Amino acid sequence: MSEDFDAAKGSAAEMSIELHSAARLLRRNFDRRAKAHGLSRSRWQVLWHLSREEGQKQAELAERMDVAPISLTRQLDNLQREGLVERRPDPEDRRCFRIYLTEAAQPALELLRGLAQQTRAQALAGFSAAEVRQLHGLLARLRENLTREEV
Repeated sequence: MSEDFDAAKGSAAEMSIELHSAARLLRRNFDRRAKAHGLSRSRWQVLWHLSREEGQKQAELAERMDVAPISLTRQLDNLQREGLVERRPDPEDRRCFRIYLTEAAQPALELLRGLAQQTRAQALAGFSAAEVRQLHGLLARLRENLTREEV
């Protein structure tokens, strides 16, 4: 019994390393593709997060992106100057702004979606549809387990 437990602990440690390595390689692969189109990680992450949920407060967006608020402010300033995002006053809190994408951001988002598809296709090459569904389900459960402590 003890040997099984020790083997499971060792496998879990190896799994953690593999998971971290796979996530890093996914980001690097996507970054390389995005960089070829002039989109740095900090730029595409802001656009990507806003495409999933517009109208976030700057502080909320910084927390979701796991970046310092001051770093996000500079990035938002640049994206606003380029006409890709806009800050709107929060109707309930005069001290806050909510962040929205502009219509001008749509071509960049379409590009990002295509690059994401290319990256996923490379990462999942050789996987069956059933394996992809299983992987998705397992990763969702892992995330849910870790999210419980975040709230």
